[in-house]
Amino acid sequence: MSSETRREVLEIIMEIGYGENTFMLTNSMYGLFDGYLYDELIQYADEVTMSKELYRRILRVFNTVCQYPKYARYVEPTESYNEPEPIEYYEGMGVAECKQYLASI
Repeated sequence: MSSETRREVLEIIMEIGYGENTFMLTNSMYGLFDGYLYDELIQYADEVTMSKELYRRILRVFNTVCQYPKYARYVEPTESYNEPEPIEYYEGMGVAECKQYLASI
């Protein structure tokens, strides 16, 4: 996110203010700083009384953020997983061995 967009998000949050009817919109705008775009952001903006100019600014920020590439993470396993050998219970098993056995079942 560019510094201009971050500044605009913060200015919008300050203009929206903190009230009972603005909580969800304000929270959604703060989410942008964490890289999270709430699908309901525009719906929340529709529910709050504001100037047309402020509403247009919210739409511009929303549209800007919608153009960012989505972050997808996939971790490719680099090593094969070797499953440990099963532990068999036997009479007279020591405490440490018994704990290992109990942990394996």
